[in-house]
Amino acid sequence: MAAVKLLNLFALVSFALVALSAGPISVNALAVGEGPHVARHVPGHDAVAKKRRDTSPTSTGRCKPRATSSMPTSTPNPTPAATPADLGVSTTSTTPAPVATTTSSSGSPAPSSTPSSGNSTSSSGKKWGLAWPNGDASYLSNFALPNVGFLYTWSPYLPSGLSELGIEGIPMLWGYDQVSDFQNLVVEGYANYVLGMNEPNEPSQSNMSPTDGASLWQQYIDPLQYKGYKLISPACTNDQAGLDWYQQFFAACSGCHFDAIAFHAYTTDAQSIIDYATTLYNTYNLPVWITEFADQNYSGTGGQASMDEVWSFASTITNFVANTDWLEVAFPFGVMYDLQGVNTDNSLLASNGYPTSLGYTYFG
Repeated sequence: MAAVKLLNLFALVSFALVALSAGPISVNALAVGEGPHVARHVPGHDAVAKKRRDTSPTSTGRCKPRATSSMPTSTPNPTPAATPADLGVSTTSTTPAPVATTTSSSGSPAPSSTPSSGNSTSSSGKKWGLAWPNGDASYLSNFALPNVGFLYTWSPYLPSGLSELGIEGIPMLWGYDQVSDFQNLVVEGYANYVLGMNEPNEPSQSNMSPTDGASLWQQYIDPLQYKGYKLISPACTNDQAGLDWYQQFFAACSGCHFDAIAFHAYTTDAQSIIDYATTLYNTYNLPVWITEFADQNYSGTGGQASMDEVWSFASTITNFVANTDWLEVAFPFGVMYDLQGVNTDNSLLASNGYPTSLGYTYFG
């Protein structure tokens, strides 16, 4: 009997050790509703920072945060991670003006709107936007600067008070796990623009096939053109994988409506961003949005840019944006205290809640 009891005790201890070793893995996801100056990053960002998956010369990184606290799942409509009340979001906006509805029957989309002449994206002519992950909007007014016309939060949620600041809030359908919130919030009059999925070509981000992306677009985003929205494409990374995903997505989404094409860029070579944007414009004849970018080396060799190099990078990009009619909006990454592995010299948010010097360079 003593031997049996000893065996039972050993089994219980072994079970406990197995349970502990198989416990949930801690993940990080950027959350909007956690108070001031809080930003956690999306699972997968650190891994990508250590080892770049793609060896394309135009790509030195990807992966970015979003504003919900759960990762995308393989099935749509998961339980929302937060409510609008948690995030202090606004659910009202001025009624948007109607947009044109152009479709295409070919593998590549026809331009849904004529590429802009000058800074014509908004009535204000502002060409810079805030990629805003912070739940605390108390210092948002510090960023209502002369060049700032847009804001998004990697989610359907928008901070309150944007219209008073003269900033266009842009909801995003990040991926599968935001479908329910997106449907509830993004109704007629909520906003004037909508952003498609976040880096769908990346496993650590919204992670979907071009065919699935087309289905998601057709079901939830394309109908918004009839409710006054301008529709901005999913944003892939600036590499060959991104170009391949776009090509297959647009072919699968034949007849869909697009007002602009978006992409993300993390590289120390500013010219490569210009080249990639030009490729997208020449291929799809749509205005281009850069919805994330930073001077960041994900290659694993060579180190990060110096502050002087970051300034040079910023100068090249700002000149490109200012002097390129079809480049409608650019969103530099870094309006946060935790840059989630990105070179901290890219920081746009100072400790006092105001822009850094680099932030003023972009935003005015």
